Amino acid sequence: MSNRKKADHPEFEPEVIDDWDDEPHSFGFVPTEIEVNDNYDQRFLGFPFNILFGGMALDPQTGQKSLQVCYEPAPETFRENSHRKELDYFTTPQNGFFIRVIFEKKTGRWLTQKFKGEQLIRSAFGSTLDEAMIHTTIDGPEADEC
Repeated sequence: MSNRKKADHPEFEPEVIDDWDDEPHSFGFVPTEIEVNDNYDQRFLGFPFNILFGGMALDPQTGQKSLQVCYEPAPETFRENSHRKELDYFTTPQNGFFIRVIFEKKTGRWLTQKFKGEQLIRSAFGSTLDEAMIHTTIDGPEADEC
């Protein structure tokens, strides 16, 4: 794979805010796209290099707690037809969730679907990959995803 680091990039570190209430807070992330030198199949170019969900929650006893879950592409799940390209993303080790990223060729629109097992629990879309990823990740990880 690539020499790039994945979820431990400094730009993935959320800013700590001291005056939060008890509600969890999340952050939207825009991933880097897979590039030629990342040693992936050329069909994956333009798909996210990874997908990061992150958030902060205030624990009354211990203070703030950072939550991060990173999904990486599973090349064996790639599918393509005349209408769309799809690639699934999983955590290591797997946590029972996965993300399907879909590129619609005719419209150029990106769609994401988040599953817990076989159940679709969240979906998002955007006219660009960046827009779709912000909408995908803005609500942060699920309570049982970390």
